[in-house]
Amino acid sequence: MRIYKARAPMRIGFFGGGTDVSPYAEEHGGKVLNCTINLFVRCMLTPSRQPGITIRSLDLQEVSRLVNEREWDGRLGLPQAVLDAMPLLQSVRSAEKPGFKLTMFSDAPPGSGLGSSSALVVSMLKLLYAIAGQSYDPHQLAELAYRIERVDMGIPGGRQDQYAAVFGGMCLYHFGKDRVIVEPVITDPTALMELESCLIIGYIGDRQLLTRHLMDDQVQRLVKGDTLRYHDETKAFVDEATRLLRGLRIADFGRLLHDAWEVKKAFSPHIAPPIVDEVYALARRQGAWGGKITGAGGGGFMVFACPFDRRLDLERALTEAGVIVRPFSFVPHGVQSWTVEEPDPVPTGE
Repeated sequence: MRIYKARAPMRIGFFGGGTDVSPYAEEHGGKVLNCTINLFVRCMLTPSRQPGITIRSLDLQEVSRLVNEREWDGRLGLPQAVLDAMPLLQSVRSAEKPGFKLTMFSDAPPGSGLGSSSALVVSMLKLLYAIAGQSYDPHQLAELAYRIERVDMGIPGGRQDQYAAVFGGMCLYHFGKDRVIVEPVITDPTALMELESCLIIGYIGDRQLLTRHLMDDQVQRLVKGDTLRYHDETKAFVDEATRLLRGLRIADFGRLLHDAWEVKKAFSPHIAPPIVDEVYALARRQGAWGGKITGAGGGGFMVFACPFDRRLDLERALTEAGVIVRPFSFVPHGVQSWTVEEPDPVPTGE
């Protein structure tokens, strides 16, 4: 029995977040610097003798089943939407194995701010293309993932998460009206290793319930013109951050994170609730150069840049304050898929 597997990485967004969101990206051109990390959304698909498709999320402890060709029984709306948009499984079913089981889990909780929902969509799409034996253009894959998540499901947000999950690595993304340019930032691993050695990420709490309201509020303020200059300033940080990173000026990169965070908070008063401000102030007292929320705001993961010799003290202080510190490493690749062969299970008579 052939088993198909895929994984897509999550990302840390460093600079430019929010400028990849409509309508700013189309009207003014967005620009984002991010890097993928070794936290993944993982998917596995196995053929089944039982007809239909079953989706099982191990971390959410939810199950959805396709009860007919277009109707689902279950609450896993996002993976259901991927399968509805890409009915490639229909072409590879057989009389012996008319069904499939899709199992998945995420290394980070929903609402993490690390782009986990986009990583889920991208990993599933990669899996489906592999099963059907079809090739794809990476830009088209990212755009399809964007359409499913943002249009079909109506989940607010920009484009950086889908592109990061597809392309991977430390990249500068240029978001325009008609195209997206992906620019790898560095090829020398020294800069990434040095930056990684000075970074800490920590989970401060779920932001899932805040996400839709937060993004809607940011867009409304932008459309009114209230925050246009802050978006422009946020975009301007990206080129400076890229220059500092390429020059191995990691301390200055960390200090620039602080400057950009102060500007990003002006997008909406909901970006930094009291818990975020308290944790950030604690990190600064412990010697952090700077930091930020890794996603749109409200909660989830925060990232902090600090001197190497302050790292352990900062980790202890964050842990004592209730922050869940997570080890991580940068990864240079985007979504991956592979297959393995296992013996067919012995029928149980079910």
